[in-house]
Amino acid sequence: MKIAFIGDSYSSYSQDGQYKEHWSYKLAQQFPQHHYYNYALGGRGVDYHQWCLLDAKQRGIDVVFINRSFNHRVAQLCSDNEFKFIEDIIDDNYSTLFVGANTHIWYSIHSNNPVNTVPRHVFEKELSVALGDKSVSMTNQDHNDKWFNNVDQLYNFKHIIKLELLPLVENSAQYQLKEAYNIQRKMFLKEETIEEILLFYGLILSLEDDHWTPKANTWVLNNYILTQETIDILSK
Repeated sequence: MKIAFIGDSYSSYSQDGQYKEHWSYKLAQQFPQHHYYNYALGGRGVDYHQWCLLDAKQRGIDVVFINRSFNHRVAQLCSDNEFKFIEDIIDDNYSTLFVGANTHIWYSIHSNNPVNTVPRHVFEKELSVALGDKSVSMTNQDHNDKWFNNVDQLYNFKHIIKLELLPLVENSAQYQLKEAYNIQRKMFLKEETIEEILLFYGLILSLEDDHWTPKANTWVLNNYILTQETIDILSK
């Protein structure tokens, strides 16, 4: 089977500090009979993920893992350059896919400017304003929630496995990880921040980078990703 990972930095192989310690790569090593394509990229949201799903369908992907991202992350196709995903082969059964430069622009309310190079003929100021408005639009954010909640019903892949990696909903992977180490209680008793306690237990990379360490990636894989349903799907 062909397996795809679509999402933001918590699903991304290429995120700083992840690579072969990332849960998606570890999963590929446990089920080496399949080929894995990782589309995930930091800061991306529903717009980008829809482009990934179209490419995945064209590649004949069978199973998609997709994680919910922040709803204010938006993107826009632009320029006359060909929009396509380029494959980077990591090893025999694992690849990453990325989009060539100067084909799109993405924006988040956490950044002051659009990210990515804007083609010269595009009016940068006007596009920035439009994407900024879209980013903060509650109508757009509500739509993105509805889209993710129904994504497994909208596309005819054999399986779409929805992941809640970020602390956006109750019982997410991040929530379960904190519960496993009793983080909230320890933060209350010691008057330390959540990040300080996560770092103490070796679960995040640094106080400035809360992405998961190899230890946390392994915990999330074994205790959140690999449900019995997922094991049954990948064991075929």
